[in-house]
Amino acid sequence: MRPRAHRRPVVLMDLTLFRGNPERNLSAIGAVPRRPKLLWRFQTQTKYEGRYERRGAPNLTASTPWRGLGWTGQPVRLGKRIYFGSTDSYVHCLEAATGKEIWYYPNHHSIKGSIMISGDRIYHGGRDNKLHCYTLDGKMVWETRTGNDMDSNPVIVRGRGYIGAEDKHILCFSPRTGDILWKYGFTNGSVECSVCVVGGKVIAGCERGSLYCLNANTGKPIWTFNTLGDTDSTPVHVKGRIYVGSKTKTAHERGWLWCIDAQTGKQIWKVDMPRGIWATPAVSADRKRVYIGCNNGVFYCLDAKTGKLVWKRYLGSRIWSSAAVTDGCILVGVRDGTLWCLNEDDGEPLWVFDDGFDIDATPCVAGGMIVIGSQNGWVYGIGQARKDKPVNPHWFRTESFRKRTDHDPAGIPIIRTSAPPPKTWRDTNAGCRDHFYVPVKGPQDSTSNSTRER
Repeated sequence: MRPRAHRRPVVLMDLTLFRGNPERNLSAIGAVPRRPKLLWRFQTQTKYEGRYERRGAPNLTASTPWRGLGWTGQPVRLGKRIYFGSTDSYVHCLEAATGKEIWYYPNHHSIKGSIMISGDRIYHGGRDNKLHCYTLDGKMVWETRTGNDMDSNPVIVRGRGYIGAEDKHILCFSPRTGDILWKYGFTNGSVECSVCVVGGKVIAGCERGSLYCLNANTGKPIWTFNTLGDTDSTPVHVKGRIYVGSKTKTAHERGWLWCIDAQTGKQIWKVDMPRGIWATPAVSADRKRVYIGCNNGVFYCLDAKTGKLVWKRYLGSRIWSSAAVTDGCILVGVRDGTLWCLNEDDGEPLWVFDDGFDIDATPCVAGGMIVIGSQNGWVYGIGQARKDKPVNPHWFRTESFRKRTDHDPAGIPIIRTSAPPPKTWRDTNAGCRDHFYVPVKGPQDSTSNSTRER
């Protein structure tokens, strides 16, 4: 079934942070390709966990590989360029049309979350425990060390930056200098979600179920809400309401989707889910709907006012990717390596892209194309095919949504990063306190902070 008749949106180019704006309610912009074509694929490097890490996770060893884009990993677009942080430890800048690498910037460990662009500066956190700032041509401005990872996507509002940190703090920083202006903590566990900023309030959740609302100027608490579980989901603000998901960290995982009054912190409704919610909701204010994927492999469309089910569709595997909604379509990645394009009205599939590995990342939908990364090390650019050209059956399914009908990937431009294999760095240990919460300015040496322009 095709989406209902509507005027196609104009081609909008810029999507410069995770979920599009400080309220986190702009998941995508502009037109979605109806006849998809794989324009290019870009291969990242591989970063190994390294012997200096002490994260306490039993599934991570020194030889654990990181590559591609991780959770939540949304690329961003500014004009004709695509920017993204990779778990290979580099930030990459590509030409949107061709996938050609313009520059790369080396960090000391993986970047699992999303970068953001504000003005002529790039900001992001990472598993090197640092908050980074550099120019649009990849030259370091400053970096500030915190006490642990930062998967959170920073946001800048009225000259101040905000980010969550896994050292159990919510931070306010100066975008110009990297100085910490205030920090709230210790929170009830690590803060892995991105912060939502609206009306002078900073809203963020944490590992053990506390959702905090803080004064954006002072960091003082306004209200706290109990989500009953790990709140990796980023709070989304729409018309005075906060939408956010949570999950238990138990063998029999449970999950919830919450709707909360942004002013008072009181519950409006909640929906019990059969498994956990790792993703961030997408909310359509026009259609009054909330879209969310669940760890049971089901994608849900709910009434935004009441939380009642509108429709649901099983997509085959766990869903950690946060859906992008625009142009009557929903784009969402699945952990079996598929990217689904669904009709927003009823959830009927329009097409499926099949990477074959694991897509936890969030798609960037802007400029009339889609950029999505996988954990197998590849990042893909998807555009619109000509009407007289067939859809490539190796990569896309438009009728049978069960399996590939072709096994020949030939004819797709492949671009491989020219970045060297990443090194292992002692200072990525969470116990390192060199320049702790003190910004380090400018390029330090040609090894750790060099930028290569090509």
